[in-house]
Amino acid sequence: MRLIPKVHWFILLLLVTLTGCAPFSGGNNAGTATAQAERSVRMATQIGQSLQGTREASNQQAEATASARQSLLQEARQWRVLLSDTFDDNHLEWTTGEQEDPELAKMSWSIAGGKYTWQGRASTGFVWWVTPESESFKDFYLSASIQQDSQPGVGEYGLIFRQTSDEDYYLYEVNGSNQYALFLHSADGWESLIDWTTHPAILAGSPNRLEVIAQGAYFIFNINDAHVADYNDERIPQGAVGLAVGLANPEETATWEFDDFMLRAP
Repeated sequence: MRLIPKVHWFILLLLVTLTGCAPFSGGNNAGTATAQAERSVRMATQIGQSLQGTREASNQQAEATASARQSLLQEARQWRVLLSDTFDDNHLEWTTGEQEDPELAKMSWSIAGGKYTWQGRASTGFVWWVTPESESFKDFYLSASIQQDSQPGVGEYGLIFRQTSDEDYYLYEVNGSNQYALFLHSADGWESLIDWTTHPAILAGSPNRLEVIAQGAYFIFNINDAHVADYNDERIPQGAVGLAVGLANPEETATWEFDDFMLRAP
């Protein structure tokens, strides 16, 4: 009787189950059993080769996607600069001073020492964003370096884009637990597009550089030059860009420092 290669056992057992044939039998049926085993081995080999081909095709597709992503990123970093700010002054006329909404938060903004500093105290959970005066964009490269000073696990910060009103925009952000996420805000409220996800590229207690590249409905998200996610969504085709922060619970406080804001477009 021929021994059947061990690597094919799991497929052979499946074939046996489907055909109702025993893999081995004795007496006068030995020849039939051997023939069945040989056929099973050939079928198992063919299935294994097919699975290997599928894996190779999948790997090739992943490599092609990574190559296309890298190509777009390199191209986007060379698009023309529309807005650039190292916050040595306030030439883009960012919001400064203080503002309080008793139902949301008390906020203050200042530009000094090459930083755009935000301070906030929550009345309830909130997200607060500021946009510079700019056009509405479909395809763009957006980045900024942001550092948060707060208790561990408190606060969030990031970039908004495709903002068309107080209700409609995307929010890409990092929180105090070294996680990133992507949300869509609309008149219906918040929709989580990418749930909070831990990533080793996020640095605790240090500035994190966030990047968004948008080309049509396709978005690329990086943190500190590390790719963290892709996403496709066409519900808001174009809009403004800006900076955002948030706190989740009443009486929480945090300070955020923004630097090296950059907006490019083709």
